[in-house]
Amino acid sequence: MHGITLTKRPADWEILQQIHGSAKILLEGTFQVHPAAIQVGVKKVRPLVRILKEEDNSQVIPWTEMDHYVQKDFSGSFSHTLSVPQGGLYRLETSLETQSTLPEVTWLYRGDCSLHFGVGNLFLIAGQSNSAGHAWDAAMDPPVPGVHLFRNRNCWDMACHPMNESTDAGSLANEEMGIPGISPYLAFGKGFMELSHCPVGFIQTALGGSSMKQWLPPSGELYQNLLDKIQLTKGLYAGVLWYQGCSDADPENAPLYEERFDHFVKELRSALGYEIPFFTIQLNRQIGGLHDDCWGMIREAQRRAAFTIPSLYVLPTTNCPLSDGIHNSAHGNVLLGEKLAKLCGYILYETASYGAPTLQKIELERDNCLKLTFANVALGFVIYSTLGREGGFTLTDGQGEIPIERLLHTRQDGPSIRLLLKRTPQKDALLSFCFQADPVKLPPVDEVTYLPPLSFYKLPVF
Repeated sequence: MHGITLTKRPADWEILQQIHGSAKILLEGTFQVHPAAIQVGVKKVRPLVRILKEEDNSQVIPWTEMDHYVQKDFSGSFSHTLSVPQGGLYRLETSLETQSTLPEVTWLYRGDCSLHFGVGNLFLIAGQSNSAGHAWDAAMDPPVPGVHLFRNRNCWDMACHPMNESTDAGSLANEEMGIPGISPYLAFGKGFMELSHCPVGFIQTALGGSSMKQWLPPSGELYQNLLDKIQLTKGLYAGVLWYQGCSDADPENAPLYEERFDHFVKELRSALGYEIPFFTIQLNRQIGGLHDDCWGMIREAQRRAAFTIPSLYVLPTTNCPLSDGIHNSAHGNVLLGEKLAKLCGYILYETASYGAPTLQKIELERDNCLKLTFANVALGFVIYSTLGREGGFTLTDGQGEIPIERLLHTRQDGPSIRLLLKRTPQKDALLSFCFQADPVKLPPVDEVTYLPPLSFYKLPVF
């Protein structure tokens, strides 16, 4: 074919990870002068490239001569590196400028293009069903240009639900047994694109029902699949979106969750060669679920990870509605995605402060009153019910459970909630919050963000 043929270029719909506001694009290819021009006579040829905004066809990078090209008999090869500013969607065009031996006669011959690509932020999606998207009811969450997905069939496309479908994907480690549904991450992508002012791309690797063992380096099949996707998508990302743990909420696996997850994070960062941020989601609930203590262990491990693992952040979901006994609803996932976008915007782009209330201090103010002080509280709390059994807190000591009679909070209390107790706790007292498989449906929430506190499990009172 005459003109420019690209052998290496951005894929259509691809999102490239920006570094300090731009991305490097390597172009490679060949060129061939049209036979008609050779018949007339050719004096000089130059392979050219330019970048345009697709929305208005304005030129971001005007026609630029390729670097490092060689030619023989009016054909040849080239390589060229472009620095493209964050933004898009862009169109990349190439052309072969051919100067005739006739005075002032120059042709611009055809060249290959790349369409609908952008420079923004890429996220790896990992975890189990609520990360793969298993909300099967309905919610308004349409696809939009600028939020794109590297599909399981290893090609870029505009992102839409279901994000973990496996059409033409062949044998696949994260292939779902059923049909996936609404994911939190399309809404996240749209919200984060608005905050960051640049496109968002996803690489989906999650699988419904997957356990931490399947993600464990070096031999876990989902960890290996994750590495394969990293190799295919160049290995530069803004963060990992992780939502997993329900399958480990049993007596055998729950005690090992914290160690296994820490190992997974460290090994993945080592494989990537940089400290990729992790944006994690604390477990929601299972209606009628078993092993309350195991759910508590995993939620506590997820809470602690934000303190023990650098560049790791966590959001709660205990006020997120369900579509069945264990999966978030479509509306719940859309809302969760919007919340996650605000957290990532705050961490990655210094937008408005956003984070879940986190227990900071426990004080025994008097024999029958505990004062709890939380970080990340803007003004105060919304307390849906002041009845102790409906507040989500559980207090135990060597004598058993200590009944909590009431929750006390006024606007003047700011980040503090008081628990009025039936009796004085002993020195071995332990406090938990929303730790059960199916905790209270309406825990206290921050009155500005409406985020509940992160669940915690068996923290010493003294």
